[in-house]
Amino acid sequence: FDFNKISLIYQRYSINNFLGAEIAIKYNLPLIIEFNGSEVWISKNWGKALKYEKLSKEIEITVLNKADLIVVVSSPIKNDLVNLGIDSEKILINPNGVDPEIYKPKDNSTFKKFLGLENKIVLGFIGTFGPWHGAEILAEAFALLIKEYPYLKNEVHLLMIGDGVRLENVKEIVNTNNLSSITTFTGIIPQNEGPDYLDCCDIFVSPHVPNADGTAFFGSPTKLLEYMSMGKGIVASNLDQIGEILEDKKTALLVKPGDITELSKSLYELIINKELRDSLGIEARNEIISKYSWKNHTVKIFNRLNQIYNK
Repeated sequence: FDFNKISLIYQRYSINNFLGAEIAIKYNLPLIIEFNGSEVWISKNWGKALKYEKLSKEIEITVLNKADLIVVVSSPIKNDLVNLGIDSEKILINPNGVDPEIYKPKDNSTFKKFLGLENKIVLGFIGTFGPWHGAEILAEAFALLIKEYPYLKNEVHLLMIGDGVRLENVKEIVNTNNLSSITTFTGIIPQNEGPDYLDCCDIFVSPHVPNADGTAFFGSPTKLLEYMSMGKGIVASNLDQIGEILEDKKTALLVKPGDITELSKSLYELIINKELRDSLGIEARNEIISKYSWKNHTVKIFNRLNQIYNK
C-alpha cells in the first residue's frame, strides 16, 4: 500500500488502538481522531473493567496528544480532555449527523400494514437498550399513560426497535402491566430497514437518563438526529447535548430526565395533538438539513483542519 498517496489519517478511536498515530508518525501525516468518549470509562461503567486499565488509559492519552485534530461529539467530552491537559485549540465539538436523503418522511402505509400497525398512533424507540437509553423509563411512562387514559389502548402502539442488555427489563415492565398486546419488540433489524421502521412511527421518544456516577452525559445520540430527519413529533430528555440540539416546543417536547410522569404527560400531549407533532416534525427536519447532515459534519472537520494549518 502506497502511503505517499494519502493526505491524512482519520481514525475513530477504539480500545488500545494506536495504529493511526503510528502511521501518522512514520509517514508524517496529519492525524484526526474521532473520540466519542473514554473507552476506559465506558468499559468500567457500562461493561467490564479492563484488565490493564492503566495501560489502556496511557495509550488513549498518547494517541490524543499525537492528534492534530480531535473531533468530539459534545462539550462534556471536550471538557474532560482539557482537564487531562489536551490542547483545547485542537478539539472540535461536532455532534453526530444523519443523511436526510435516507432518513426522510414518506408514505410508508404498506410497511405499517405489514407490522399490523395501520390506524394506530405509534410511539417509537430505536436503540441498543443500553443503561443510558432510558428504555425502562419509556415503558413505565407508557404504562402510566394507559392507566390514566384506558381508551388509548385501542388507539396507540409502542414500537421498540433493537436489542440489548436492558431489553429483558423493558419486556418485564410491559408484561407486568399487561401491555404486550399493544407493544412490539422487533429485535435487531437490518440497518437499511431502519428508515422504514421509523417511518411507521408518529411520535419518537428519546428518554435518555444521566450517567449513574454523576458525570455529565457526553453522548450525541444518532437516533435523535434520525428522529429529527424523519420529520415526526419528538419527546426527549432535556439532558446536556440533547437539550442543546432540540428546542422545547419548537423542535420537540423536552422533559426532565427520568421523570416518568412528565414523559407520560408529554406523550399524551402529542397523541391528542396531531397539528403540534406535525409542526415539531417540520422544524426538526429543517434543523437537520441546515445543521446536522453528514455533509455539514464533514465540512466542519475540514474547515477546522484548514484553520489549524493556516495559522
